[in-house]
Amino acid sequence: MKKVSLFLVFAFTALTLGTTANAAEQISVTPEAGFGDESVLQDSGTEEAAATPYAASAPTVTYRTHIQKIGWQGWKQNGKASGTSGQSKRLEAIQLKVQNSPYKGDIQYRTHIQNIGWQSWKKNGQTSGTSGQSKRLEAIQIKLTGELGKKYDVFYRVHAQNFGWMGWEKGGLPAGTAKYAYRLEAIEVKLVPKKNYTTVNYSSKVSFREKKTYAGELDPKKLGVPNSYLKNGLKLFKDTKSLKKFVDAELNDPYRKTIYVKTYRITQGLKTIGYSAELFGPY
Repeated sequence: MKKVSLFLVFAFTALTLGTTANAAEQISVTPEAGFGDESVLQDSGTEEAAATPYAASAPTVTYRTHIQKIGWQGWKQNGKASGTSGQSKRLEAIQLKVQNSPYKGDIQYRTHIQNIGWQSWKKNGQTSGTSGQSKRLEAIQIKLTGELGKKYDVFYRVHAQNFGWMGWEKGGLPAGTAKYAYRLEAIEVKLVPKKNYTTVNYSSKVSFREKKTYAGELDPKKLGVPNSYLKNGLKLFKDTKSLKKFVDAELNDPYRKTIYVKTYRITQGLKTIGYSAELFGPY
């Protein structure tokens, strides 16, 4: 995925946390005018593929998961959830295949496994993960190859421990978490006719989170700032220089779908506590 930098115009909004008689104790979140918003748009270098209409012969993605204390669940397809929710059970393995495809090509996938890391790529119904080892899946990558991959995108999203349903991902990029020791609990997968995604979707969610500390990062809990006021970036920085390094890393990482970032100043009365960012993707 090729990304092209683009600086966008800044728009003002504001949020306030709680109410108090003393304005000096009030925590507020406002756009950081001195920094502004940044975006990158994808440019594939090719013309957008014509949309492939669904038909009786349209391919179908089918998948099933191996679940803690349950074993292999029944096959699911076309965006239906495989796994569990609210039961605190880990996914341990997965199988995926494409049926009824008039196009040549494979569905390939690999999983990030507890104490193992990224397993090698599997395809067309092979098992990715483990069985009988009590190891959780933590992240997954899925992609299509051949003519099938030129006609369709495979979209997938995961339900991760403590994060719930994360954002949709596609094209072999990772979905899930890293270095949190969080289990995947469910997954949804679907095929969508191929097209380019070059506009910002303000309803998009982050699809992959890595537990990593950046230079200049602050601990929001110690400062009394709840996660809901850190936007979906979930990071708080001491200054705009530190925030910009984080933003640049997100925008320029080919393994992230972030194409647009809004930046915010967090204050308590007249005192600046720190700076945060909200991340958006194209889907």
